[in-house]
Amino acid sequence: MLVAGEARRQRGVVLLLVLFFALLLTSSIATFTRRATLDYRIALNRESVARAEALARGGIRLATAVLLEDSAGGGPGLDSHLEPWALLGETPISTEDGSSLRLQIEDAGTRLNLNALVSFDESGALDGKTVPFLHEMFEKVIEDLPPELRLYDTRELAENLIDYLDKDDLRQAGGGENDYYQRQDPPYRAANGPLLSLDELRLIEGFDGRLVDALRPYLTVHPYVGGAGINLNTAPPHVLSLLYLFDGVEMRLAPEDVVREILEIRRDGEVLCPEAASAESCVVLNEIVPNEIFPPPAWESHVFVVSAQAQVGEVQRTLEAVIDRADPADPWVLSWRTR
Repeated sequence: MLVAGEARRQRGVVLLLVLFFALLLTSSIATFTRRATLDYRIALNRESVARAEALARGGIRLATAVLLEDSAGGGPGLDSHLEPWALLGETPISTEDGSSLRLQIEDAGTRLNLNALVSFDESGALDGKTVPFLHEMFEKVIEDLPPELRLYDTRELAENLIDYLDKDDLRQAGGGENDYYQRQDPPYRAANGPLLSLDELRLIEGFDGRLVDALRPYLTVHPYVGGAGINLNTAPPHVLSLLYLFDGVEMRLAPEDVVREILEIRRDGEVLCPEAASAESCVVLNEIVPNEIFPPPAWESHVFVVSAQAQVGEVQRTLEAVIDRADPADPWVLSWRTR
């Protein structure tokens, strides 16, 4: 009986060992399967990311080609909402493998160019309309902020911006313009030249991230040198509201009826143009605004912001590039970033 009991115990131990190793093997197989599946998904995701980035880069090249083709086509020198580059984003581009690409091209004149607004002649003089316009523009933007955030002095903002960009080292209100900047950590100096990005506004005394983000939909810094005001044929309503007009008595921001009339002209498939232009479906600007606009409107742009959004499976990549087509034989990429 003892021998039989011992045999049963041994068989029980063997059974337990078999079950243990069976469970261990099952667990190992499950772990291996999960790891293999995870590695496959990682590899597939990396492939999708690479394909999406390549597709987006191709989109930037395609948009650049469209801009150069438009530039080579001649015409009256008007960039408007009716141009092929402006209509490119209305329909996404699909590929045979199910991927998609959506392009959007925005000309620099869609927003107000700070570098064109705050510009100086050879003697360093600034247009007398700049300070009052900046004051009104800042007022308009700040009034849309929550009441507890409306703590900015708009005239100081205007003067500090001019001090940061002008060639001298003296403040508009007197004193050294670098005193504030030299007290920062790390210390720096005023640019004494054009802004290279809107985020550079954060470096200017009185400006902060909250205000810069509020200004971003209205402003650009392109082109860095030269340029003009707002393009009436592409700017959205909130930017058109920054048109600074002479109403016969004083300069003031555009009233709603002027903005509405410009938008109605565009909705009717027409464009605004200067008196010298001869284009089909053209409405001469003086018929809408008979007096001065500051700064003078932009009619043709060489700088464009191109956004290419690529979708491959569940992966999405967006590239944004600023293209200068002033030289069609050698277009410049002024900036490039992934969003």
